[in-house]
Amino acid sequence: MELPADIGEVMRQWRQKGHFYRLREGHRVFVVQEGDGPDVVLVHGFPSTSHDFAAALPQILERHRRILVWDHLGFGFSDKPTDPTVSYSLLDQARRAGEIVAAHGVRCARVIGHDMGLTIAVEMLCLQQEGKLPFEIESLVLCNGSHLIELARLTPLQHALMTAEGAAEFARTYDPERFAEGFKFLWADPSRTPEADIRAIAYWIPWNNGLAVIGRIARYNIERSTYAERWRSIFARTNIPIDVVWGECDPIAVLAIGQKLAELANTDCAILHGVGHYPQMEAPASWVDLVLRQ
Repeated sequence: MELPADIGEVMRQWRQKGHFYRLREGHRVFVVQEGDGPDVVLVHGFPSTSHDFAAALPQILERHRRILVWDHLGFGFSDKPTDPTVSYSLLDQARRAGEIVAAHGVRCARVIGHDMGLTIAVEMLCLQQEGKLPFEIESLVLCNGSHLIELARLTPLQHALMTAEGAAEFARTYDPERFAEGFKFLWADPSRTPEADIRAIAYWIPWNNGLAVIGRIARYNIERSTYAERWRSIFARTNIPIDVVWGECDPIAVLAIGQKLAELANTDCAILHGVGHYPQMEAPASWVDLVLRQ
């Protein structure tokens, strides 16, 4: 697919910031690590990429933190293997996350998970309690994700993508510009984010044959029911500090999810008023203020 010039520039600049790491299973993932100081690990969601955090990185670096972020397998610049033996389960994405973080010299970190990345971060916390995470989560921040799936307002497209037929139809008819336009409903005010950054999400989806695996990836929402007990009971079993930061106007991962997660974690829900599903893109300075408070 030929890229519009502005999208190509967004991708080029982000690619220059990072490098590729080869997982022990053989596939490559794209990783960005910058800065000096205490480590902050950022875990992105679906259907986007590590670039979700690009607008917030300068403010994090100004706080003298070292950041680590990557494209999950199947996303962004990372490999998107179509081999049916390759798992895109959140369990395996969390295992890979632990490997990536440890391989980049991180021993202890504040972990911030957004959207699907919220649940990956929670699974990482479960692994830590079981002694299976190769670095230490010192604190956790949960942001705008449909972790409590029964409270989420999933769209018809999200439901369709969880079926083979729906995913095939999505891939067959996919138009990145049309997708990007529809995707803007996740913002309370999309004009707060550079339009090219929103459109880049849509162009990264088919990058490197991504449409061939998007249906397998999209089934992560089914896992939120399958592993509900594992991923909810951890809040009562851990002594790791947990913060919840939520964009108030999220139409899918609604505010009630953030408030309930805060209740489960015995903490407060810090609300970004008048902000949607991508607070790190829509209000990066305010988001950084909240996710780095300790």
